[in-house]
Amino acid sequence: MFVWMNRSISFLSLILIPFLTPHEASDQGRFGQNKPVNQTDVRSIDNLLKTFYESLSFPEGGQPDWGRFRSLFASTTSPCVRIVGDSVMQMDRESFIAFFGGRIQKGTLKSFAEKEIGRTGDYYGNLAQVFSTYEKRMNLADDGKPIRGINSFQLYIKNGRWWIASVTWQDESAATPIPPKYLR
Repeated sequence: MFVWMNRSISFLSLILIPFLTPHEASDQGRFGQNKPVNQTDVRSIDNLLKTFYESLSFPEGGQPDWGRFRSLFASTTSPCVRIVGDSVMQMDRESFIAFFGGRIQKGTLKSFAEKEIGRTGDYYGNLAQVFSTYEKRMNLADDGKPIRGINSFQLYIKNGRWWIASVTWQDESAATPIPPKYLR
């Protein structure tokens, strides 16, 4: 009977998951969304963004903390959009992980350090639109020049924690220098 119950529960999970809201699915770790490693990571926008950058950063020979990274997003399908010049690369959270991880596996990305250097935002009720200006370095042993850019986050609070609904980013270029108001 126990085996039959487990199969029934698994079958019901497959039927019900598509009808759950992102939070109903993400509030239950067994549906593919990891619980936060530390609740402090998601209690404030400051902590959430700090955790975002920390989870992606890793030393030579290391890896990003994908469990911690996943715990920040509302859903596996949360949009992650990369803008480079006129090109737009649209991904969801898991596709971003595959893209970033693929660069590590190929050896083109051996280490990575990213931090916030400025922030502006608009806030209303339980939602926030945040421009987080970053500075990143890749392949730290190569002593490369830092690259700056802006992450645009759509955030909201539910169940006492902040969630990333989406993130879109663009690196700074000669054609798109970062305005001073985003460097505060």
